Amino acid sequence: MKLRSIIIIGLGLAGFFLIRAELVDRIVAVVGDEVITLRELEQAYQNDSLKIQQEDKKLSRAEYLERMIEKKLIEQEVKRQGVTVSAQELEQAIEKKRKELGLSPEEFRSLLRAQGITMEEYRQQVRENLVLARLLAQEVRSELEVSEQEIVAYYNQHKDEFRTPERVKLYHIVIGKGGSSRAKLNHIIKEYQAGVSFIELAKKYSEGEEASRGGELGWVELERLKPELRQIISQLKIGELSPVYEDEVGYHLFMVAGREKSVLLALEQVREQIRQILYRKQFEEQYLRWLERLKAKTYIDIRL
Repeated sequence: MKLRSIIIIGLGLAGFFLIRAELVDRIVAVVGDEVITLRELEQAYQNDSLKIQQEDKKLSRAEYLERMIEKKLIEQEVKRQGVTVSAQELEQAIEKKRKELGLSPEEFRSLLRAQGITMEEYRQQVRENLVLARLLAQEVRSELEVSEQEIVAYYNQHKDEFRTPERVKLYHIVIGKGGSSRAKLNHIIKEYQAGVSFIELAKKYSEGEEASRGGELGWVELERLKPELRQIISQLKIGELSPVYEDEVGYHLFMVAGREKSVLLALEQVREQIRQILYRKQFEEQYLRWLERLKAKTYIDIRL
C-alpha cells in the first residue's frame, strides 16, 4: 500500500509540474504557422531584444508582444518573397560602417565586444537590416513621392521651423561667493565705466575657465539661456554691462559684443530639408498601412 501511495503521489506531483511548466511557457501568440511563447516574450521584454524601449516611455508586455508579432510578420514576408542579400553586400555594409567610425578592424571588433555583441551576431543584425531595407524598398518606398506643391505648402505653414535663432556674442566675468565678492564686483564695474576693456578685466579678475580668453563665451542662442538670464541679456545694448546676476556658481557680469537677429531662411535653403521631413512622414504612414495589410492576410491569434 505504501508503494502504491508513493507512486500515486509521484504521478500527481509529476502532473502538477507538467501543468506548471505548461503555464510558465504557454503560447501567447500565433502568427501564421509560427508561435510566440510566454518565455520568448519575457526574455525579449527583459533584454529589450527589439531595441525599442525608451527611458521615458516603456512599452507594456502587451505592446511589446505586438511589436514581436510585427517582426515575425516581416520575417515571414521576407521568406515568402525570397528577399536575400549576398555575402559581398553584407561585408561591404560592415566595412562601410567601420570606415564611417574611423576604426581599424581590431578596434571595431573591440567596440562590438564592449557592447556585448560578437562579430557573428553583428553580421546577422546587418543582414536582417539589409533584407528589411530591400523589402521596404519594394513594398513601401516605391510608392513615395513628394511634390513641389507639398514642399511649398509645408514651408508656408511652418515658417517658424526655418528661422535662424537669435544669437549674441557673449562675454562674462564670474566671481565666487565670499566676504569680498561684492567689493570686487563694484571695483570691476567702476573700472569698466572708466574705460578699461571687458576682456582685460576678465583676464585679471574672472574666476571662470574662460578668463584666459577674456571671458569669451562665444555666440550663444538666447533660447538656450535660463529665462531670467535671457531677459537680462536680451535687453543689453552692444557693449553695455549687465546688472549683477547671481546663481549657484557665484556672481556674474555679462557684456554683449555682437547680436544676430532671427532670420527666416529662404525656401531654396530648406527645400531638401522639407523634402526629407515629408518623405519620412509619408514613409511612416505607408509603412503602417503595409503592416496592416500583412496582418489582414495572416492568421493572428493573441492569447496574452
